Amino acid sequence: MKQHLNIKKFYGHSEQAVHNQVYVSMIVYCLNVLAQLNTNSDRSTLQISRYLKAALWKSAHIWLRKIEGKSVP
Repeated sequence: MKQHLNIKKFYGHSEQAVHNQVYVSMIVYCLNVLAQLNTNSDRSTLQISRYLKAALWKSAHIWLRKIEGKSVP
């Protein structure tokens, strides 16, 4: 779970807080997989996640082109 969902530590101590953090991590992982499938990318979900984090406040077409393996002008 720590590797695929990228949970390094739990921020809350209650059962509900842990459940919420796991659910949010699962949603993020599923969105990364969907991005990988929709772009027919050979890149790993880890690479896709890194590209998204690096271009978080930039236009979506920038990280989509990186995921697809095209150069960004």
